Amino acid sequence: MSGAQLWALSAICLTPGMRVSELAEMLTIHLSTTSNLLDKLEERGLVRRERSSDDQRTVRIRATATGVSVQRRAPGPVAGVIPDALAKMSPKQVAQLSRSLEQLLQFAQSRVRKSGVKHLAQP
Repeated sequence: MSGAQLWALSAICLTPGMRVSELAEMLTIHLSTTSNLLDKLEERGLVRRERSSDDQRTVRIRATATGVSVQRRAPGPVAGVIPDALAKMSPKQVAQLSRSLEQLLQFAQSRVRKSGVKHLAQP
């Protein structure tokens, strides 16, 4: 099982009956990516999707008994290496990192704006 699948399964176990869009938002991924993740989890029998009787457009997600069992046996934390590393940093280090990332994004946005003016083969 991939880390992304385990992350999705853990979120579903924490919030039974969540909507697909809520899972996408929680994982900060696109809705189509979420749907692909759910397809794989459903194929393995770890989750099931249920349509609301009130509104057939609403799909709720629930972990199966097998899914809950897999999630309980999975190594933790599922949050990932980056959040763990950030938690170990001092507030001063986090602020410095934040400033550096903001600067990086500004450079990236500047380059994207300029790329419309130049041919891609130009430096």
